[in-house]
Amino acid sequence: MEQTLGKRIVANRKRLNLTQDQLAEQLGVTAQAVSKWENDQSCPDISMLPRLAEIFGISTDELLGREAPPPTYQGEVVTDDEDESEEKGGWEFHWDAGRKGALSFALLVLLVGGLTLAARILSWDVSFWSILWPSAFLVYGLSSLFGRFSLFSFGATMIGAYYLVENLGIYSLDIAGDLVFPLIVVLLGLGLLIDALRKPKKPKFTFRHKGGEHKKAHSSMTENGESFDCSVSFAENTYTVTLPRLSSGEATVSFGELTLDLTQCEEIADGCDLDLSCSFGELRLLVPKSCRVVPDISTSFGSSEITGHPDSDATATIHVDGSVSFGEIEIHYV
Repeated sequence: MEQTLGKRIVANRKRLNLTQDQLAEQLGVTAQAVSKWENDQSCPDISMLPRLAEIFGISTDELLGREAPPPTYQGEVVTDDEDESEEKGGWEFHWDAGRKGALSFALLVLLVGGLTLAARILSWDVSFWSILWPSAFLVYGLSSLFGRFSLFSFGATMIGAYYLVENLGIYSLDIAGDLVFPLIVVLLGLGLLIDALRKPKKPKFTFRHKGGEHKKAHSSMTENGESFDCSVSFAENTYTVTLPRLSSGEATVSFGELTLDLTQCEEIADGCDLDLSCSFGELRLLVPKSCRVVPDISTSFGSSEITGHPDSDATATIHVDGSVSFGEIEIHYV
């Protein structure tokens, strides 16, 4: 079902939380004129369209319902030296863990540095390695628990905390000390078992080989019935879902950035199920405030974040089932 100009004006006005009076004031027209546009009783003057598009933050083509041209990508100039290194091959590894990952790494450096300095000043009999590895377990476990509780993250936290305290000579469980390590390993095993029994996820870690061919940017978006399928690799793109009714969808990001806008859907079904996967990149999901998001996102050296709040009378619920590996998933209410 194709949207009319009036329906697109309504959708964009509501997306920005503007009333007809407020929009009319910015355009220098009456609220009655805006009402007639939205009900398809009349059309705005052609000179008014650029101003409307500017207020809505979209292009005139989008306002008129014209499809945007396919994305183009600038070619890369390869020198002889670069081409020679390409043929030789090699492994590439990137990490962009977002704000949460940066904070975790900074905390780890501060903790290890501070304890090492204290050990030197106070003459503690402890090596740098005895401080480093339990600190890494502790910080990783705590950062993972901050986004979502899991037995695996809890077990990693307990391993780090116990052995850091014991290695520093602060406290030791003489009676049950032999049981601490196997008990924590059991917790780790239970956490892995629970994760394995959950809904299957996409691969947590992604490694790519740099061979004789250049990596090709890939970006695609398809809509079918009440569902969509979106994929971005080695690219940056923004897609707007315009389905009359959205019931499910899937989006995958690998070494790229994707902004997915759901605010233009005429209706979002209650219990809508979205499957998101982000590896070495960033995925931003824009949802209308008339819906309430229920996230279930697992992170592996990554993070997830929700900004904004749904309306108090939000009726529809969106279930977001996601996985993040060395990246970030952001959910924004707009």
